[in-house]
Amino acid sequence: MIRIAFPATAWLCVSCLLPCLQAQTTLRSVQRRFGDEARRLETTSPTPEQRTELLGRQVAELQQFLTKEASGDDRWNGRLMLADLQLARGDRAAAATALRSIEAPQAPPMVLVTAAAMAQHLNLKDQRKEWIEAALAKEAPLPDRLAMARMLMTVLQEVKQGEAVFDAALKAAADDEERAFVRWHRADALRDREDLPDNAAFDELEKLKNDLPKTYWGDVAKDRLRATQLRLGDDAIPFKAKTRSGTEFSLADCTGKTVVLAFWSIADRDAPTLVTTLQQLQRQFASRVVVVGICLDPDDAAIGKAVTDLGIDFAVIGSGKGIQTDAALRWFVEGSTIHVIDPQGKVRGLGLHVGTADARAELLDLVERASKS
Repeated sequence: MIRIAFPATAWLCVSCLLPCLQAQTTLRSVQRRFGDEARRLETTSPTPEQRTELLGRQVAELQQFLTKEASGDDRWNGRLMLADLQLARGDRAAAATALRSIEAPQAPPMVLVTAAAMAQHLNLKDQRKEWIEAALAKEAPLPDRLAMARMLMTVLQEVKQGEAVFDAALKAAADDEERAFVRWHRADALRDREDLPDNAAFDELEKLKNDLPKTYWGDVAKDRLRATQLRLGDDAIPFKAKTRSGTEFSLADCTGKTVVLAFWSIADRDAPTLVTTLQQLQRQFASRVVVVGICLDPDDAAIGKAVTDLGIDFAVIGSGKGIQTDAALRWFVEGSTIHVIDPQGKVRGLGLHVGTADARAELLDLVERASKS
């Protein structure tokens, strides 16, 4: 499925089954509740018939939301969502109708580029061209322009147009920080270019690290490159962040204690098990272990709700930046995983999880051995 212009959640697949919308006021709140309901429903192992039935209801409810409640950019993002759901149902004609209802003069540039990406799967060649041209002719905030450039270069295979957007952004950059920001995102976009060598993105990060080492993104590039070669026994990659409770967390301040870094997402099937496991570790080892959960979700309010719903009592980092969260950037983490750092600041465990009893036993044993070192 196509990822659309606002933070994606669990509804982007056939198995995401949505409830009645009732009095929702924004598409983000609709998404959030859809995701919650989908996760609860999947725990019941629904039949294909139940999925099909609920997906049909989902489409009808979203149409009602768009007709009666959607306003502002929700009108256009909601149509992208509707087209995606219609594709999930296998109704290509209805998906095309939903896309065609996006009006180029009013819709934001990022929506238009995403619509163009969906259009190519529906053989809507004229609309694809129209939406790309309209998007490029509009003003957009720098982060949106860079996201557009990435989609043009990769999903839409319009490499020259994508590169032109990056070049224009670099030329217009006001200072080294902004130049580093543009270069970082261009380098990251190269990872998805099938026409380039596998190491092209890392070569660009190396250049960024060397050219602009005093900028934030130059520093992140340095750590990210180190993360690609991180091995057991290496020094951990330091970072600082504010937790959800408002306290400052610094990995450097944890010297003398074992640190469990748990990168996680709300939609993870293992999220409840992860929370239980981490809280058991925290209780069992008390002052010898520091547990930190780094949430990779792109919705700040959803993170806060999950912390409450799951009863999390360990430190949580995450403000809705998703995989752009500083610690995730520096450690090059884009999915759920657990790392363990010993009291001397050395990496003792990489890529751990809690999905099985054996995995949980391995994590417990590793933390126990690290805490005694």
